[in-house]
Amino acid sequence: MQDETNPTTPDGGNTPPKPKGMKRVGAIALPAVVGAVTALAVLAGTGQLGGGDTTIIRETATGVTTSMSSARDTAAEAESGVPSKGLSVAEVVKRKSPAVVSISNETTQGGSLGSGFLIDAAGHIITNAHVVDSASKTTVTFKDGTEAEGTILGVDTSTDVAVVKIDKVPTGVSPLPLGNSGGLTVGQEVVAIGNPYGYSGTATTGIVSALERVIKSPSGFTIQNAIQTDAAINQGNSGGPLFDRDGRVIGINSQIASKNGGNVGIGFAVPIDTVRPIVASIIASGTAQHAWIGIQGRELTPGLAEKLGLVGKRGVIVASLDDRGPANDAGMKAADSADAAVPKGGDLIVAINGTPIADMADVSKAVASRKVGDQITITVLRDGKSETLTLTLKDRPADIGAKK
Repeated sequence: MQDETNPTTPDGGNTPPKPKGMKRVGAIALPAVVGAVTALAVLAGTGQLGGGDTTIIRETATGVTTSMSSARDTAAEAESGVPSKGLSVAEVVKRKSPAVVSISNETTQGGSLGSGFLIDAAGHIITNAHVVDSASKTTVTFKDGTEAEGTILGVDTSTDVAVVKIDKVPTGVSPLPLGNSGGLTVGQEVVAIGNPYGYSGTATTGIVSALERVIKSPSGFTIQNAIQTDAAINQGNSGGPLFDRDGRVIGINSQIASKNGGNVGIGFAVPIDTVRPIVASIIASGTAQHAWIGIQGRELTPGLAEKLGLVGKRGVIVASLDDRGPANDAGMKAADSADAAVPKGGDLIVAINGTPIADMADVSKAVASRKVGDQITITVLRDGKSETLTLTLKDRPADIGAKK
C-alpha cells in the first residue's frame, strides 16, 4: 500500500533504472581549499534515488570568484516569460548570470557554499533547503561582488526548497523569470549557472536527458517530475537555476548521480512547477504548504483486476482514507479492509482532471504542482459506474510522512 506523499516503493512507481554506486549530490560542506573533490564526497549526506545512492553537495565559503560582463532583461521579457525565439547560450549567460548568487553560510561545522537566484525586486532568492537549513548566518554575493546579509524566510525539506531574503537588490540586477517545467521535452537544450567549488558565475550547457524522474528529498519525501540533465553540475551548484534557451528558470539544480561525488553527466533539478507554490507559501506565511488529498492506495495490477472483476481496467484502488483529508470530505469510498490481500469495496481512481491514472506516482504528480485551496476533479469507478468527485486540496498535516 502506498501513501500519496511517498508513492514509490521497491515494487512499483516511476523510479529510474538503478545505476550501481549512485550518490546523491546536493549541498556539501567543504574544507578551506577549493577543489578537494574527494573530501567533498566524503562529507556529503546520502539518500536514495530510485534504489541507488545519490549525494547532496555543498561548498566551502572560500573560492575563486570569476567575473563576467552583465546585461539586463527587458521588462517585457521578465513579465511575459515567453520570448518569441530562443537565445544563444552566450546571451542566456550574459543576461541571466547577474541574478544568480553565491550563498555562503556559517554553520556549527564550519562554512558551506551553494547557489541561488533572485526572483523579484523585493529581494527574494530561491535556493535548496539543504544549502541553508543548518546555517546560523547567511551571506549572499552577486556576480559583481556585492554582498548582502540574507534572512532565511523558510525551508521546506520535503521538496528541498528554501527562500532567502535580502533587504536591497543591487542596482541593475533584474529578477529571473520562472518558466514552465511541464512543457519540457527530452533533448531540449538547457543552461546551468552556479557556484561549483566556489567558482561563481560558472555556466555549463546540456540537454534535458529525461523527464518524470523521482528523487528523494533530504527528509525522505519523494520529489516527482524531477528533470534529468547532462549539463555539468558539481558541488556548490546546489540551489542554482537550470534555464531553458529562452532564459527562463525551469528547475533548481539539486542532485547528481555519482560514484565519487563528481559530475558524470547525470544531474537532477527540482522542477519549477513544484517549486513555485512552495515559494509562494513561504513568502506569504514563512512556512510551506503541500497540497494533499488524504488517501492511501494500491495500483490495480492485472492480478488484482482479475480478482476484483476489473479486467482491462487501470487505476488506483483507494485502500484507506484520512478522515481529515479532502477525499474523505468529497465522499470517496475506501476498501473494506486496507490491509486485505484483495482490497474490496474501494473506489478505483481512473483519472484526475481528465488525465488517466495508473499508479500512486501518477496521483502524486497530479497533485504536486497544485496549491492548497485548488480544486481538482477525480473520476472513480464505483460498483461498475463512473462518478466524478470534486475535491478542494488541503495542506498536508505535519504528522504525515516521515524520514526513512
